[in-house]
Amino acid sequence: MTAERLKVRDAGGEGYEVLDYDGKPIAICATIFHAAHYVRSLAARFWLDWTLDATTGAFSASFLGSNSVGRIRRERPRNPREGYWRWSISTNDVRWRNDEGPRGREYDKDLAVVRLEHEFTCYLANTPEGQSSYARAKGRE
Repeated sequence: MTAERLKVRDAGGEGYEVLDYDGKPIAICATIFHAAHYVRSLAARFWLDWTLDATTGAFSASFLGSNSVGRIRRERPRNPREGYWRWSISTNDVRWRNDEGPRGREYDKDLAVVRLEHEFTCYLANTPEGQSSYARAKGRE
């Protein structure tokens, strides 16, 4: 079974549940990093939650209740029929790496969403081994 986008939710003390497109659990992973590896093994990406900032026209992505893990916004082109969408990963959530991540640009908004979701999944999956700052603060791992 493969899916393009998969939801993940916190399963309390059991870890993180990976959900299929119907919202049914397909796996329970010990950490969010293991969930990212699992999702990547299915050639899928995390399904992020998106909101629109009406004042700037930028779209912000959140994950597991975080404020923001990334955003996409349209460049201001000289010709209104042309333009690119810039995407970037940036998070200050202590549950995972707290730094600037990859960034890029795509010709289409939907492609920018796909790229950011894919890159964020890889960003978490490629987190170095060892305790995260979140795990250390909670006394886990």
